[in-house]
Amino acid sequence: MTLYMKLGGREAVVRSMPRLQARLEQDPCFDVTMFRQEFEHSDDLTEFLIFLAGGAPFYDGKPVCELLSPICTCTDVYERFVDHLIVVFFAGSRNENDEAEFRGLMDALQPQVLDPRPVDPIMVYSVEQELISA
Repeated sequence: MTLYMKLGGREAVVRSMPRLQARLEQDPCFDVTMFRQEFEHSDDLTEFLIFLAGGAPFYDGKPVCELLSPICTCTDVYERFVDHLIVVFFAGSRNENDEAEFRGLMDALQPQVLDPRPVDPIMVYSVEQELISA
């Protein structure tokens, strides 16, 4: 059984987002002004977490560094963010193995969020349709 299924599926992840937003807004370590759009206008965070937990075969939203960097500015704040995720996802069932698995997934992402490596640009060439058919 995947972590996604243990969490309760898509509905459980979607239902946890308002609780996560409320917790982050109440925590003085977080400035959610830049991140509020992720909760109100974008499903990227929800879709990313569903993907991360094994509920979707791919994620095509914002890159994780772009998604979480505005709110997770250092290691301590990132770990606090993960703690909030753990609380909202596992509030009803405190399964230590599932929590450890989720924390491990988030720990593996930490370098990508806090210290993203630049991606070399890719040169793309475009050819006019008339030239192709000539």
